[in-house]
Amino acid sequence: MRPGRGRTHPQQRSGVTVYTVTNELFVDPADTEVFERNFAASMRGTLTGVPGLRAARLLRPETADRGYLSVLEFEDAAAYSAYRSSDAFTAAHTWPDHAPIRSARLTTYDMLSEVAL
Repeated sequence: MRPGRGRTHPQQRSGVTVYTVTNELFVDPADTEVFERNFAASMRGTLTGVPGLRAARLLRPETADRGYLSVLEFEDAAAYSAYRSSDAFTAAHTWPDHAPIRSARLTTYDMLSEVAL
């Protein structure tokens, strides 16, 4: 492995640890209004109080070729793993009357660097 490449361990980052999970969600244009309303309501109703969850965002794409981004920031990978096994996760993924999601792509990230403004 070349220098500067590969996984950086949390203890090497000045004590700051963030594990980010993104889910790109592709929705049919006819379903965007219902999707936005119901997905945002599901986030508010199921994510409040999840241990280790620092932030949750739903981002709307500016171009038609991209999907919505659900972005969750956890203290670390263990907090995300615990969330995946929780009642909150189950509730977040069984919300009623949701708009069909054509496809989704889940990606996880370990924070490498941060600039606090």
